[in-house]
This record gives sequence, structure tokens and C-alpha cells, in this order.
Amino acid sequence: MPEIRANGISLHYQWQGREDGPVLVLINGLLTDLSSWNGHLPHLTPHFRVLTYDCRGQGGSAKPDEGPYTPALHADDLKGLLDGLGLERVALLGVSSGACVALSFAARWPERVSALVLANGYGVADTAMQVKLNSWLRAMEAGGGPLRFDVSVAWIWGASFLNAHYEALKPWREKGTALPAHAVLHLIRGAMEHDVMGEAHRITCPTLLMTGDEDVLTPLSYSEALQKRIPHSRIAVLRQAGHCMFLEQVDSFARTAVDFLRQALPA
Repeated sequence: MPEIRANGISLHYQWQGREDGPVLVLINGLLTDLSSWNGHLPHLTPHFRVLTYDCRGQGGSAKPDEGPYTPALHADDLKGLLDGLGLERVALLGVSSGACVALSFAARWPERVSALVLANGYGVADTAMQVKLNSWLRAMEAGGGPLRFDVSVAWIWGASFLNAHYEALKPWREKGTALPAHAVLHLIRGAMEHDVMGEAHRITCPTLLMTGDEDVLTPLSYSEALQKRIPHSRIAVLRQAGHCMFLEQVDSFARTAVDFLRQALPA
């Protein structure tokens, strides 16, 4: 997998899809990596030139000792990646903390974003979000990756998915617990410092805010608050879907995103 020096660190990235298609950048959730998009690529690559990458602290990218890794810092990294690849204007699709990175980038450099999909994101880490994420920190400090995963499960996965597919989470538990502890702590602490509500009005591109009706980590009210700030935005709600709806309902999630992006972007 190729890598590039961006904002002083090494980022791993991958190109797939139509060479002549509009560029779509996918931004991972907090403790995942670019392989989490594997199920979505068959839906996306026929229409777009898809760029996936691991954020700072994730997958094959650098995991500096210094932290926290805030969404604003990730946005600086993303700018460095796009500059290094010679990409002036792109569409962004981010999930969870990846949506926060996309928000931060689009608010600071609105002229560089052609369309925006924000799935299960939030504009500010309010007290409720601070409390939720702090439980992950305390679990990580007390019992490492396994306990952190177990504590976060009910926040991340929807009730419908857990009731039907709880045993399917074992590979995700094993993968999540393999992350270096310092990177996990820096990623979580960084997510707790997010606040773009004062700048969200600067986003000028068509924007889709996606959420699940069973999302208890970033409920519908967070998307509604962003919709009030982002001029050209609308909300789509997936039914029987939790915070991790992009993995719970891969096909529905991808179809919803593709339908919006194909309308928002020039052919």
C-alpha cells in the first residue's frame, strides 16, 4: 500500500474505482482502518475515484507518541494528503469521528469540498459526549483494549444488530484490542476536543447528514443541530440502525450515500 508524507507524518492510502470519476475520500471511524470500507467499495467504485486512507493513529499510518489526535489535527493531515496527491477539490464521506474530521476540513477549507456526507457525526463534544467517551478512557486505563471494547459495544452497535448478530462482533473485538494503547488513548481524547459549531455555517457544498434511529452515541439531535448550521444540508435516517450503521447495514448505507453523491456531483 502506498504512503505519503503529510503534515509531518506518514499516511497510508489506497486508490480504487473509476479513473475518470469524481474523487471521493472516505474517512474512517475512530478505532477502525481503511479495510472497514471493503463492503462499500463495490457500490462506490463504479461511480467514483475512491481514495481511502488511515488517519493518524490508525492502521498502517503513523502513531506518534504526542497527542491527542484531534479532528482538527486529522483535518490538517488530510489537507497534507490532498496537497501531496495534487487534489484541489474532492467529495468527503466520513463516519463517526471521521465525520468530525470531514466537518473540520470543510469548515476551514470550504472551497475544496464538492459534496459532504456526514454519518453519525457531531458538531461539538458536549457534556453527554464527554461522559460517554470518558467511560472508554477509564475502561482502557483499567483493563486495556478488551475492556474498552466491551464497554463501548452498547454505544456503538444498535439494539437490532446486537440482538441478531452479537456473535459476529468477535473479529472486531480482536482487531480493536490489537491497537497500540497510546494511539487508542490519543484518538479518544482527541474526539473529546471536537467543536466546529461556530464555523459550520461556512460549509457551502451539498451536505447529507446520516444517522440511525438506534444510535445512542450520536443521536438524531446532533444531526438536527448541524442541519441548522449548514446551509445546504438534509438528514437521512436509517431504520433499525445504530451508531455503527455503516457496518450494520452496508448495502442500505452505501446506496443512500451513492444516491446523494450522484445528484450532488457532476458526472
